Amino acid sequence: MTYEVDLIFGCHIAHGRRDKDGYVLIGQRRAHLLAWEAVHGPVPDGLVLDHWCSRRACCAVHHLEAVTQSVNLYRRAWRNRARLAHCPKGHPMNVNAVVVPGGGRVCRTCNREAAP
Repeated sequence: MTYEVDLIFGCHIAHGRRDKDGYVLIGQRRAHLLAWEAVHGPVPDGLVLDHWCSRRACCAVHHLEAVTQSVNLYRRAWRNRARLAHCPKGHPMNVNAVVVPGGGRVCRTCNREAAP
């Protein structure tokens, strides 16, 4: 999988064709799912991957979180995403958050820790 690292927001933007929903495909699979599975194994039953950055081309594992579909839908609204006090690793988002062009919020500490 080829991707470009966005040094400002920490996203790993995958290259390739996109499916009807805007996700990048590697073969017949979505790039972010392949990246998640390479690190964490399969997404647990009943959960979906939420992009904290809200960028569908992003395959940065530190921007993904396995959540229920109802949580994923709740977080789509900016007002709900802005209320999140901590990132998945527990860092406070009130001082660590950066807003990504797509409307997502990512943790600066997690981005620094994941930097190559």
